[in-house]
Amino acid sequence: MRNLTTKAFWILFSDGGAKLFGFFTTIYLARTFGAENYGLIVLALSVMGICTWFSDLGIQTLATRAIAASEPSNRTPARYFWLKVTLSLLVIFISAGIIWVLLDQNPTLRTLSLLFVISLLPQSLQIQWYYNGVQDFKWITIANWIQGAIYLGGLLLIVTSEDLYLVPIIYSVSIFAGAITMLLSYRGEQSLFSSPDISRWTNDIQNSFYLGAGHFMAQSIILLPPILIGYFFSDSDVGYYSVAFKLILVVMLADKMISILLLSNLSKLWTERPEDVPEQLSFVARWMIVFGSLGTIGLFFISPTIIPFLFGPDYEAAVYMLKILCFFLPVTFLNSVYSYGLISFGKDRRFMKSTLIGGIGAFVVMLVGGSFSVMYIMLASVVAAEILITLSVYAQFRQTMRLEIGWFTFTAGLLLAFSILTVVFVPVSSILKMVIALTGFSMLIYVSGLIRSDDLEWLKRRMTQ
Repeated sequence: MRNLTTKAFWILFSDGGAKLFGFFTTIYLARTFGAENYGLIVLALSVMGICTWFSDLGIQTLATRAIAASEPSNRTPARYFWLKVTLSLLVIFISAGIIWVLLDQNPTLRTLSLLFVISLLPQSLQIQWYYNGVQDFKWITIANWIQGAIYLGGLLLIVTSEDLYLVPIIYSVSIFAGAITMLLSYRGEQSLFSSPDISRWTNDIQNSFYLGAGHFMAQSIILLPPILIGYFFSDSDVGYYSVAFKLILVVMLADKMISILLLSNLSKLWTERPEDVPEQLSFVARWMIVFGSLGTIGLFFISPTIIPFLFGPDYEAAVYMLKILCFFLPVTFLNSVYSYGLISFGKDRRFMKSTLIGGIGAFVVMLVGGSFSVMYIMLASVVAAEILITLSVYAQFRQTMRLEIGWFTFTAGLLLAFSILTVVFVPVSSILKMVIALTGFSMLIYVSGLIRSDDLEWLKRRMTQ
């Protein structure tokens, strides 16, 4: 994990920029269209998210790993580039017909979904997988910032409350601009536009399917709740939920940053010094739980202040949603350790099996939660679903490697609950409550011995290398 600070900076700046623009975009859309129409946009994006999986099938992850493992002269990026373009075109035509039939009772959602699905083509032109593989993150950063600026700028300059259908059009244009940026900066030894080796596509799809299916089931926790809330509740509730979950995604930036670094560096460590992997992953896992817990405390107490300030008083319903959903964070941070561990070890089938079992269970849990028609239960089912997915991934992970962090996880959970409960009823401002709880939790995990001096030294070394 050398040069971690530099790489982390570019990932943070890249994904942070995308999240920043996405965050401001959410604020603008939520305020401009109101909860109901914004909920329709979120539903259309969820439909697009499902179609995106079929247009990728895990090719992006497979290509990242292949590029990272190959010598420069042996890299064949054109093979993956044209495969992604071909899959995207097929999915656009097939999904358009399905959407036209299934959403005929909701013409507004149908039109929005069709327009968003068109963005699959410019998405297929993006080559983040190449830059992730060679660990040259600066071009991804620049592309993300260009894409985000065009999307947000286009919305601010053009879109009003009467221009709902312009949103997906501007979205596609921004993605295309980001893709062109990465294509123009490409300097690989093989041209991306050279004739691909089509004979290997079947094998590529077979290999990537395990990764793709696993990622899709893991992403079900993000894609499915808006659809289930739209079915069991209302479009407005989808808008409230999306606003709350957007803040969750902002905090998950740290999770994404560490996950990308794990995928590239853990594979190399597993190949060269497999005996060192358990110790290194134990450090990562402990810190992931701590960071996730700190994020939970922060969002729990700041929600009554931040949501009305950003989105307006009409989104007060999102406050209690965020208070429940924030407990999602420590679990999903830990899940990343197990998931990317399996991927880095080349255990693609185990990864798919774990997320398939966990994803199906998660869907059932959320479906049952929604059927009660009580929003508190629905939200709790989302957190329970993520716990179920994590347990399923852990069950497969432990067949390859055992991490002795069970007691750490249990104790950290108790300290997290204690830190929140002891402050929540104190008659001071929400900001002061947050500061007290964050300080208290940090002191408790150190005094209790959960985080030791060697953990601190390890983190310091990783940040200064």
